[in-house]
Amino acid sequence: MTVADLLVVVAHPDDETLHCGGLLHRTALRRGTTVTVTLTRGGAGRTLGMCTEEDLPTVREQELRRAAEALGVTCAEVHDLPDGGLSDHEATGTTLVLEALRRWKPHRVVVFPPNGMNGHPDHRAAHRIALAALDRYEASPDVLLVTSTIRYTEPARPGFLDPRQVEAMRLSATLRMQVGDALEAKLRAMGHYETQARSVAKILRCYPETLLTEAFHRVSG
Repeated sequence: MTVADLLVVVAHPDDETLHCGGLLHRTALRRGTTVTVTLTRGGAGRTLGMCTEEDLPTVREQELRRAAEALGVTCAEVHDLPDGGLSDHEATGTTLVLEALRRWKPHRVVVFPPNGMNGHPDHRAAHRIALAALDRYEASPDVLLVTSTIRYTEPARPGFLDPRQVEAMRLSATLRMQVGDALEAKLRAMGHYETQARSVAKILRCYPETLLTEAFHRVSG
């Protein structure tokens, strides 16, 4: 089995592109092996009238695979834990991530921060799942938590952390990466998420810096 240079653990299709698409493509440009582990198929997202709610998980997985191809991802692993209910399946998620770690033996792992970036309960669960798996993993890869250099200003949402909590828990950026020559690929990958166009457009409108700069907090390595 090829050893992965980079393994990214996320909750939903599109998380990998929005938060570290540049890093994924940069690694691929250096002929590095990249892996994404997506814990849900995004079945609780919007359809924008492009498919039925029943078909949405299949459509979003297809969008993910096209986006991964645009970023040069070596392998996109997709699991089918419940979108919107990831916190109820953390033991299963931990096992899935641990299996991926043992299978790919990555040099670097990227995961969500404790606040989930935006307080999303699935993002926060993905953080706990990934760290629990890393705690049980026999090796010690370089671990980066996704973070942001900008203030979170979204209104409160049901089930999410209060925006003040999100901001209070925001981690400092110890690594900043200008997307640069990976920008075209990142935009192309974003464009494949047609069912999530409204969400992607909102992020780019409210936080355009995230398109050009990706920030991380190193916790080990």
